[in-house]
Amino acid sequence: MPRPVKGRDTIGLDVGSHSIKTVVVDTSKTKPVLSAYNVKLVPSGKKKIPIDQLIKELFDEINIKPSEINLSISGGDVIVRFITLPRMDKASLEESMVFEADRYIPFNVNEVIMDFAILDDAGEGKMNVLLAAAKSDFVEGQLELFRKIGIRVNLMDINAFSVFNAFSMSNDIDPVQGTGFFDLGHSQTTVMIATGKMPRFMRVIQTGGKDITKAISEDMGVTQEEAENIKYDQPKGMEDKVARATSVVIDELVKEMQLSFSYFENKYGKGIDHIYCSGGMVYQKGVQNIIGEKLGLKVNGWDVLGGLSMADSLSREALSGVSSQLAAAIGLGLRG
Repeated sequence: MPRPVKGRDTIGLDVGSHSIKTVVVDTSKTKPVLSAYNVKLVPSGKKKIPIDQLIKELFDEINIKPSEINLSISGGDVIVRFITLPRMDKASLEESMVFEADRYIPFNVNEVIMDFAILDDAGEGKMNVLLAAAKSDFVEGQLELFRKIGIRVNLMDINAFSVFNAFSMSNDIDPVQGTGFFDLGHSQTTVMIATGKMPRFMRVIQTGGKDITKAISEDMGVTQEEAENIKYDQPKGMEDKVARATSVVIDELVKEMQLSFSYFENKYGKGIDHIYCSGGMVYQKGVQNIIGEKLGLKVNGWDVLGGLSMADSLSREALSGVSSQLAAAIGLGLRG
């Protein structure tokens, strides 16, 4: 029988297009403890299974029954803007955003849920503000999905910020120069740039691991499923073909990354000195190096588990093949 989650445990849940990831984090300790995790693939094609059933199975497989979760969100129904406004207090900003938000977001302001945070002083009587908005029907759809399976959503956070939270909890970040973060997912890549622990830019690029799989499939004349296996296994004699197909996709991805870097450099007058990446694409041999070579910068992996202790039942070795996919879920779990 699944065990109820203890009050000190926080469940982080990241529902992606290719897989669903969850972690259980005990935040009552001086150093938070990872006590359970799971990664479940989302079947494609004729094998499709309702997402609520997959989420139930995800939790059943690690023998837990959560009453509430922290959930990451992303996609076309979610938008983030970094804006500069005249300096004011939070109450005045809240009143102002009711009238000003439609200047910054491409949605009807009456059909979104908004949140914002004052980041810091921008000089000359102005301040930097982070504005986030999600379509109301999208948010309500997420809440209804979990109501159906008896789970309350404690909070929703944007995927990129969850990843950044996991990183910043256990790593120092250059307080002056820009640091770039790539979350290399199956259907999309998230780019975020920060100075110190302050986010400055975020963008979602609609290119991911599935595009490499498609390129391999078309180049080699194999099925998508076969191409997915070839992508990671890279059988002897196929390395060059995989590299060629991968490079074509990475070329387009890097062009978009460079545009993001240029925007940041023009706005803030500083460059990108460090880049860190997470996500499932990290496990494809050579991807980090190809991106780094095309950008002219070293692209680093990072220890997603660095801010956590492990429960006795878990081992870092066992997690090594999936930990990079858990970044957003861990960032959510650390929210408490």
